Amino acid sequence: MSFSTQLEIQSSICILFFSGTILTKEKVDETLAIVDHELENGQKKFIIDLKELKQINSSGLNLILRIFTHIRNKGGELFLINANKTVSELFKISKLNTVFNISADKQAAINQLNAPEA
Repeated sequence: MSFSTQLEIQSSICILFFSGTILTKEKVDETLAIVDHELENGQKKFIIDLKELKQINSSGLNLILRIFTHIRNKGGELFLINANKTVSELFKISKLNTVFNISADKQAAINQLNAPEA
C-alpha cells in the first residue's frame, strides 16, 4: 500500500490525513509542497491525522520532522493525532514523542491549538 495525503481545512486549522505506508521517500516532496502552500497562504495551525497510516520507518519519521520544521520555522504549530500502536511505539523508541505534540484525538488537538497563549 502506497502513501497518500489528503488535506482538509476545519476552523482555520489545516488537517493532513496520512494513509498507507511511509517506507520510502515517495511523495515526500509532494507532501512538503502541500504544507508549504498552506503556510504561504497564512496557515499556522496544523494537525496530522495518522489514523490510516499503517506503517512507517525512518523515511516517514524524516518526513514528519521536515513538516514540523517547516511549520515551526514559519511560526506555526503542529499536532499529531490518532497514531496506532506500531507508530506510537516508533515515536517512543526514537524519543520523538518528546519533540512532537501528540494528542489522543482531533478535538483535543483543536482545543490546544485554539487555546489562548498563556
